[in-house]
Amino acid sequence: MAVTAPVEKENAAIDMNIQMAVDDLSEILHKPVEEVLPQFLQSRTCATLYNRASKLWWDGPSAIVDLYLEELASAQEKTAADVPQRSYD
Repeated sequence: MAVTAPVEKENAAIDMNIQMAVDDLSEILHKPVEEVLPQFLQSRTCATLYNRASKLWWDGPSAIVDLYLEELASAQEKTAADVPQRSYD
């Protein structure tokens, strides 16, 4: 099955959004791009981005960054909630 031109354009737009978002995330998180990129590619945000029905890529890199930072914050909250608290009784 041949890939149609619109799909190729969408893929290019998604890839460019990822590149710009990861560059921004690298600066925000004070981590190298080489560390941020693989983590981003494994995220729910990235999965949503590649779900063309979500149209997330239409919103641009700043919306992607915001969504990914929310995902990270949510994961940190969950991790903190899973840590047993010390009892002082």
